Amino acid sequence: MRRSVLQVLVALLALSPVAAAQPQIELTWWINPWRIVTPDMPEGATATGEEYARYMSEKFMELHPNVTVRYEIVPNAGYSEKITTAIFSGTTPDVAKDLNWNPEWAREGLLEPIDPYLTDEDREDFLPYALAKGLIDGQHYIWPWNNSNNGMGSTLLLNTALFEEAGVEIPALPDRSWTIDEFLAAAEKLTMDRDGDGTTDVYAITFAARDVENMLSWLMRFGAKLVNDEGTEFVLNSEEGVRALQFIVDLIYEYGYAPRGGEALDVYGTIENLHNGRAAIGYGGIYEIGRIDRYLKEGRIANPIDVVIAPFPHDPEVGPIAYETSGGFIVFKQEDEYKRQMAMEFARFLTNKENIKLLETLLYITARRSANAELTFEDVADYTGDVPTEVQVYQAAIDHGVPFFGPSDLDISAAMEHFTAAMEAALSRSKTPQQALDDFVREANRAVFGR
Repeated sequence: MRRSVLQVLVALLALSPVAAAQPQIELTWWINPWRIVTPDMPEGATATGEEYARYMSEKFMELHPNVTVRYEIVPNAGYSEKITTAIFSGTTPDVAKDLNWNPEWAREGLLEPIDPYLTDEDREDFLPYALAKGLIDGQHYIWPWNNSNNGMGSTLLLNTALFEEAGVEIPALPDRSWTIDEFLAAAEKLTMDRDGDGTTDVYAITFAARDVENMLSWLMRFGAKLVNDEGTEFVLNSEEGVRALQFIVDLIYEYGYAPRGGEALDVYGTIENLHNGRAAIGYGGIYEIGRIDRYLKEGRIANPIDVVIAPFPHDPEVGPIAYETSGGFIVFKQEDEYKRQMAMEFARFLTNKENIKLLETLLYITARRSANAELTFEDVADYTGDVPTEVQVYQAAIDHGVPFFGPSDLDISAAMEHFTAAMEAALSRSKTPQQALDDFVREANRAVFGR
């Protein structure tokens, strides 16, 4: 009996934390600034972009005292260059946000596949296209986190006061779907010369050559694609692409529904025109409504703007189209098995159902179905009448998402400066839409495919 008790005690000791002590390790992770409000922040506090990384690191270390997590906030502008430098110098972080994701990292063996760590529940819960983004040669390399972006390329923001002033009805619920012809009829009324002095005071919308997602979204209205389905050739100079770019140019120069000068604007120019009442329609989704709140608090705009969300107008023969995009976290190659496990555990921790819901404070939709079912976005209630309705409209729009930039394993970054140049040429009328897109396709095929 005594011997049996001793054997039990020995077995229990073997299972104790002391006996099973794990090695002390350090994990590094890089993330660009995300203005996420964390649960430990004072009520009413505004996030600066570092709080999320600090909070998640601390919470993970509480669960795993043997792990030291060191984070680095990397600015958006220098993120790609920093990752590239780290790859060449052999100093990559253990975990990183997939900003400027390059499929070649997986092909070159620089990343760890996440498939052995995905549960059946994960596979059912993650949105299919969010998980598919990291699918390279049959293996997944990205832990999905955010679904969609700030709404650019997917939805529009309609200034309800200006719609009412112009006598234009907001497109009808449940999805506020509208056609190109309905958009044109509205745009004519929304373009207003209030005092009759011959100068337009309010335009319907703004086009900006340096606003890639929204310009591409307009170019796809009639069925054009940036690259072919096989991902082997740029094809934006198709009949459909030229028709769409001519449509944009006509809205500016023939109809006067959009201001001239778009060749020098980026997305922030379109945001400014919406905020100052110069345009009745802007771009973005729930996140961009949150920008109104942030700008008011910062004193960058004087008065609240009541807006509602609507999809981009569509051609009935093509149907609705939105920008399909998502993001997540990657794990760089690990030599130590335990460190690999903990890096994966940390990436899972960032993207589990409870933690992923922190994206709600940034007004983003998540990559998990279960989390999205519980989002309320109450913080934007002051700027739109019925938040649940706006969320439903936004989600209905992105349900029509397509990959604007071709297959997920195609790196087209070298082509995009030529795209911007083509948009600048077309919006300034230094080239016709056909010439601008022909030049883009030629230069893009040369830059990406070497021909």
